[in-house]
Amino acid sequence: MAQVPAHRLAAGGGAAGLWNDRRMIKPATGALTNVVPSIAAHLGGEGDDVLGLPDARRYVLVLVDGLGAANLYDAESVAPVLGGLDAATVEVGLPSTTATSLTSLTTGVPAGTHGMVGFSFRTRPGVIMHTMAWDDPQSPPLAVQATPTWFERLDVPCAAIAPAGFARSGMTQACLRGADFVGVDNENDWDARAGQAARVASAHALTYVYERGLDHAAHLRGWRSAKWRGLLHRFDGFVAALLAALPPDTAVIVTADHGMVDVPKTHRLTVEDEPALAAGVTLVGGEGRFRHVYTDEPGEVARRWQGHLGARADVRLRQDALEWFGDEAPSPAVADRLGDVVAAMLGDWAVLTIQRPGEASLIGMHGSLTSDERVVPLLTEVT
Repeated sequence: MAQVPAHRLAAGGGAAGLWNDRRMIKPATGALTNVVPSIAAHLGGEGDDVLGLPDARRYVLVLVDGLGAANLYDAESVAPVLGGLDAATVEVGLPSTTATSLTSLTTGVPAGTHGMVGFSFRTRPGVIMHTMAWDDPQSPPLAVQATPTWFERLDVPCAAIAPAGFARSGMTQACLRGADFVGVDNENDWDARAGQAARVASAHALTYVYERGLDHAAHLRGWRSAKWRGLLHRFDGFVAALLAALPPDTAVIVTADHGMVDVPKTHRLTVEDEPALAAGVTLVGGEGRFRHVYTDEPGEVARRWQGHLGARADVRLRQDALEWFGDEAPSPAVADRLGDVVAAMLGDWAVLTIQRPGEASLIGMHGSLTSDERVVPLLTEVT
């Protein structure tokens, strides 16, 4: 395993220096949408480096699914290599979920512009599409997400390393197009993965690397579980091996798509079991922490949801929720994907639906407004 540079440890270390002298997590210095444009500025693209990233010949961007700044802050002892990297934080957009954040990362624009407005959303009348499965065959990826990616815009070779099964997925077509796709056959062989990433990076100016294990462990076991911490430690070793294997003058940037909140069973409601939530609702999209609610009577539904949920949620009519999806008004096609009513859960509460029975088995969740879900690390090192 590569050694943590001594000057990094002497500078303060600890959960990647994510806190200030008062041991409070540093405020975000930018947005997830700024990351790739900032890299592009160093690679001859038209991007603007608003994050102050280091100059390098090539860049490896490692996206860790589900590693919020607060999650890393809590688990500093199992991630000493990450603790040696230069650190800042950035904020992800809403909803704070993988499909939205990955697309925002690679296009540089928020959900209201690129149109991937959640884990699931209405793509046509009566149909909820789940983005990770891309289960609406009448909604082609390039029609749903037409914004060019930075991989398409940059005039340098780019690669994307992800599980081999993702090669032809709708999500890959939506947010990774323009990059040479390189599949990972065995996600548990961390040394082989580090070597693969180093080889790919040597032939590409920008290499994107996706890691999903922490997200899965948090969903099923909770982010405070021994399983989650063990995977974080293994990922920490992967970063060490990657730094050791990469050619000189390579900038490694580690960030995430969202953080995690563990939701107790006593803090879960199910739409269909709560008359005040079920009345007037025709479709339910989003996920437990951020719901798109489709209805022919939005005013009444919004009133009932807010009255029933009270301080446990921020419930808004679509027109009042638009600011959550970006500064610019979405196109009519994108706006129609949003719920007529949108409910962002607060604290550690969630609203589930029997339309997605798997939700009941989840412990770790995300998608909403809290800083635990939205503030993620931005860690850098140049070899």
